[in-house]
Amino acid sequence: MSTFKPKNNGLDLPTHLLHTDNADTTGYQALATPVYRGSSIFFNSTAEQRREHDPLALSYTYGIRDNPTQFTLAKKLAEIEGAKHALVCPSGLSAITLVAQACLKTGDHWCIPDNAYGPVHALAQSLRQDYGVEFSVYESTQIESLVAAVKDHTRLIWTESPGSLTFEVPDLRAIVALAHSKGIPTGIDNTWSAGIALKPFELGLDFSIQALTKYQCGHADVLLGAVLSNNSPLFAAVERKNRLYGLGVSPEDCSLVLRGLYTLPLRFEAQAHTALELAHWLSQHPAIKTVLHPALPSCPGHAWFKRDFTGAASVFAVALHQQFSDADACAVIDRLKLFRIAYSWGGPESLGLVVNITDSRRAHLVSLLGECGPMLRFAVGLETFKDLRADLEQALSVLNPGA
Repeated sequence: MSTFKPKNNGLDLPTHLLHTDNADTTGYQALATPVYRGSSIFFNSTAEQRREHDPLALSYTYGIRDNPTQFTLAKKLAEIEGAKHALVCPSGLSAITLVAQACLKTGDHWCIPDNAYGPVHALAQSLRQDYGVEFSVYESTQIESLVAAVKDHTRLIWTESPGSLTFEVPDLRAIVALAHSKGIPTGIDNTWSAGIALKPFELGLDFSIQALTKYQCGHADVLLGAVLSNNSPLFAAVERKNRLYGLGVSPEDCSLVLRGLYTLPLRFEAQAHTALELAHWLSQHPAIKTVLHPALPSCPGHAWFKRDFTGAASVFAVALHQQFSDADACAVIDRLKLFRIAYSWGGPESLGLVVNITDSRRAHLVSLLGECGPMLRFAVGLETFKDLRADLEQALSVLNPGA
């Protein structure tokens, strides 16, 4: 029961409802961050409204970009990854795009790995076609390939660890050392580790991006991304681009991700544990040539994974023997009952896909593995190992009718 003393301010009711104070929040404490909604942010004076905006300061000017719920999420993400600065944006891809656009202008050049997230290659093509930004593709696990790709006008080296779909782990320390020797900024897609199992800023990288859609959300119902950095001048350039493009995020979405952060370490560890059990089991299956899980010696770059990572995520791939066809791979995925067919990962349900990679990447895997048939990617959720193993066993039996 609450008791209120009506205030007679002489205003008509419509005006009165707009200009009365909210309830006093003194003494109220709770775990959840409030969802602050608002487009117009009130100033106390004209001088306050006219002050110059500092892109690195905590300030409130307009709802599209300045919101306490959003800033709280950014602060927690920075604490997870050991960053000075963090910006929440609409998706992981928008985070990568902001970094590229902040670092590159017409006539510049950047290097991207062959196993980067597919839309990064599309972004590079678009920047070249529309803005005259050049790019080179390097083989992620061969530092000599990157050395050959770097040019005098290279202004960004991008990497991803492990690589998208095929899970090779690059020598991040060698990449950073090369970049530092030439004064080139570096960025990494660190979504796989959720900022938990890999700390890019301890290795000297300038940018880390996260697709918060994955583990941070944890429930497959939000699309968000983040840019994190310890390089203040470069981050200020990203923040200015974000304002210029008018990119905003929903405070409700930020609130859902904040809620997901409460259980992030527990979910990440539990899903990773089940995934590694499944990876070990799959490595013994007669239909499978190789399991591409960075924590297994069969995965290219495993030694660098052991050196730089403190844990593994729950997403990995397997390569079938080359005797099997794409139709065989699709039959396996279509037989799965607990693994749903969908993109993404980090949610509560396990997912499975047939992996499509370029001929050049497949040829590289063949050179490393001896053979490489159709590939399947699995994202392990919160189901038990026993149930997921049984599901995989019955699905893979289509490749071994006599088993």
